[in-house]
Amino acid sequence: MKQKKMLTANLKPGMISAENAYTYTNHLVIQSNTTLTADIIDKLKYYAVKSIKVYVSDENEEPISDSATDLSVNSASGLGEDGSTYFDRVQQTKQFIEFKETFGKSVENFKSQLNDIVLKSSSEVVDDMLREVDNILSQTRNSLHLLDMLQCLRGFDDMTYMHSMNVALICHVIGSWLNLSKEELNTLVLCGLLHDIGKLRIPPEIISKPGKLTDDEFELIRSHPKTGYDILRPKNLDKRVKLAALQHHERFDGSGYPHHLSGSEVEYFSSIVAIADVYDAMTSNRVYRKGMCPFKVIATFEQEQKMYDPSLLYLFMNRTIEAYINTNVLLSNGDKGKIVLLNQNILSRPVVITDTKTYDLSKDFSINIETLI
Repeated sequence: MKQKKMLTANLKPGMISAENAYTYTNHLVIQSNTTLTADIIDKLKYYAVKSIKVYVSDENEEPISDSATDLSVNSASGLGEDGSTYFDRVQQTKQFIEFKETFGKSVENFKSQLNDIVLKSSSEVVDDMLREVDNILSQTRNSLHLLDMLQCLRGFDDMTYMHSMNVALICHVIGSWLNLSKEELNTLVLCGLLHDIGKLRIPPEIISKPGKLTDDEFELIRSHPKTGYDILRPKNLDKRVKLAALQHHERFDGSGYPHHLSGSEVEYFSSIVAIADVYDAMTSNRVYRKGMCPFKVIATFEQEQKMYDPSLLYLFMNRTIEAYINTNVLLSNGDKGKIVLLNQNILSRPVVITDTKTYDLSKDFSINIETLI
């Protein structure tokens, strides 16, 4: 898709930014792929951003207007004129409806393909799996748009197949940020798709059990990395795909399982899958709990940073949190506001403004972000 640099003074609501915009002090104002609103344009002017690139059509180079995703809101409440939330409005757009349909079909196909590997001892289906991932990616504009679409799917209960697809897509996001080659990216995506294959040997009633697991059930769950590795070991697959199944619960500080590996003992792609796996698991709904707000997940990553490869973790947190600049949030004190700036030293605690007050959460730890609205 073509891009065109435009003066901020000439921007119109509905246009789509094609690059990140920063203040002169290098704070992120908006991320690429933001649908501009009147409030956001005013914010760009306030921070003296003179111009930004926007997407234009190939035919006449006119700026593309994303009227289907015009998510105009009341800045303090985060609610539209009809009382809908941000995610309500995204879920009603044509783009999301198409994404959801493609995602659902791809997960159903992937379910059959994953069972083929287990039951038929066939590894030839991996090309079909990668095509399903590409089908989903074709419905998104870039990495941050993909994360936004995945966030809007959070109203559904996650099963092993959907979780594995999500992890694969998040791995693709991380791999693209690492500038991996197409071949390496496909291998990393396969690591995500097959990392939980061992769970297919565990009774589904244990996987989805809402109550506390018994000791025997807990040990059975913890066996899935080795089970998955045993399933994949005889297959004609890249060694890193097999190791991702075995190692995705290992931790950089040696606190993981099944072998308590640490540091470089954990294969690099396994370390990527570990981050994607935890992020998706914590942000997804489960039968025993509701999915966590992304900022709470990032806060958990910050608290447990010794458990993950530091370079990978910082890249993931920094780039992921960019997706939520200009997002409306509910604070723990009941106030509703908008994220306007990110604090690079504590990414989970940005600056939030309401109609009457500015909160720098990096300086006030008595208030937290409860949820996105």
